[in-house]
Amino acid sequence: MRACPTQAIRVREGKAQVISEKCIDCGHCLKVCPSEAILPATHSLKEVRNFKYKVAVPSPVLFGHFPMEVSAAHIVEGLKSLGFDSVWLFGVEVALINRAIRDYVEKWKGRFPLISSTCPVIVRLIQVSYPAMIEQLIPIYPPRELASRQVKLRFSKEQGIPEDDIGAIYITSCQAKSTSILEPAEGVRRGNIGGSIGISDVYNGILTAVYQHHKKLKEPNIPLQDLLHDTRILQWPLAQGQRKNLQGYRYMSLTGLSNIIRVFDDIEKGKLRNIDFLECYACWAGCVNGNLTVDNFYVTRHRLLRSMAELPEKDPWMESEVERRYAQENFYGRVDIKLDLAASNRGHIKERIARIKKAEAVLTTLPGLDCGLCGAPNCRTLAMDIASGDSQMSECIFYSEDRLDKLRKMHLKYLSLF
Repeated sequence: MRACPTQAIRVREGKAQVISEKCIDCGHCLKVCPSEAILPATHSLKEVRNFKYKVAVPSPVLFGHFPMEVSAAHIVEGLKSLGFDSVWLFGVEVALINRAIRDYVEKWKGRFPLISSTCPVIVRLIQVSYPAMIEQLIPIYPPRELASRQVKLRFSKEQGIPEDDIGAIYITSCQAKSTSILEPAEGVRRGNIGGSIGISDVYNGILTAVYQHHKKLKEPNIPLQDLLHDTRILQWPLAQGQRKNLQGYRYMSLTGLSNIIRVFDDIEKGKLRNIDFLECYACWAGCVNGNLTVDNFYVTRHRLLRSMAELPEKDPWMESEVERRYAQENFYGRVDIKLDLAASNRGHIKERIARIKKAEAVLTTLPGLDCGLCGAPNCRTLAMDIASGDSQMSECIFYSEDRLDKLRKMHLKYLSLF
């Protein structure tokens, strides 16, 4: 309840409940729940097998999860051993999106700073808590979506089967991306990705294939550059992934929700100026620290940087592919990201001001201990709930002895289960 950055969790009748319109899908609750009662909304390998032709589209984070003796080629073959018919590495798509972002920033005439929409948690945070900043989100597809579109086009033609029978399955580092695939942000159409599987769900299978069933795999003897081509694909999930791409622009990289919220508060108050672009990742250090990863993110980052040292900054073949595809691609095909009306403070501005004043008045009568026994994370949130009609003063134990007796009975009932 306290870990939720948008106060979207309440405890009612002894059970945690999520207020869906306040939830930003950050996965903090998944990390801290002591009972592991909250599970990621990903697919299983069994579900993926329903597609006639299955293509893994792995997050670049996956390549930082294995010892250095396990090559990228080993990882690709390991994914195939799990039942995938092919693997699509989206280095070209990263290069295409980089160029699209640069062009968008150059042509933008509205309010600054522009904000990256790569992290779905940030998109949702702005919808829920900073609606005035929605127009500053860059409405460009992420590389995984561009890659999945290519997967369907290419393999439908090669295999002679309908696009709907081809499953482009994203191997994700975090729950938020999985949720964004199943339930895209407000105003955004469902994309081409057929599903998602967490890195944590394929990691052991790949290791088993590499170390124990080595003879069943093709002997990988493919240079790293032939698979990944250049550094851009491995730079993408790291903090400061856009630093080189946006050289010459006033650029700032932010990681960690608490840091991002502080900066967004400053933007809303007009304190932060002279910044062209904000690159924001809800997870500390970027996608390498997603909640569906398995390794220490410092180690993962170290391995990615070591692999990058073996690659050129730009690959001639990739540059030619970007030139060939750039004019043909539709980077802005999705509907502009919209305000989530359910999450906003509905009603006329006078009503909203009246609720805030009422909440402030209620807050002065509450004890200010932030004990959480009312079912809200702190006294201020309870005051807002009371002002909105979602709670009552009797929820506070200092105003109701019955409330305290009820909590004691629930606690004894809980203890009797063990």
